[in-house]
Amino acid sequence: MKLDLTVTITAILGIAAIISPIATALINNHHQLKLKKLEYQHQEKESTFFYKRGIYEDYLKYAGKCIALPDHNSLQEYGKIYGLALIYFPKELIPDLEELDLAIHDSRLGGSTSLFNELAPKIRAILQNM
Repeated sequence: MKLDLTVTITAILGIAAIISPIATALINNHHQLKLKKLEYQHQEKESTFFYKRGIYEDYLKYAGKCIALPDHNSLQEYGKIYGLALIYFPKELIPDLEELDLAIHDSRLGGSTSLFNELAPKIRAILQNM
């Protein structure tokens, strides 16, 4: 009986010594995979945030420049960012963007300035809520 008990305990300890590091490695790898996924999600969210913020800021910058100094260069810069703005701005701001774009291209200085002054606080509110 003692021999059988000793052999049994030794066998159990040997199996546990083999299984324990394997189980630890599997659990650790699973945890590391979860952390890496969270890190990638955070990086993607952060880069998307900075990209969208850049579009909002560039739109305001180039629209303001186009209103203040309507030359070929400023219109060209504005034209580049206007398309992106139509894609990334919320749907409720699209009519305001289109109206401002029309005022800029029709060279209505007073109208475009007032439209810009109405649009800027809306964009600021979006940026603050991002």
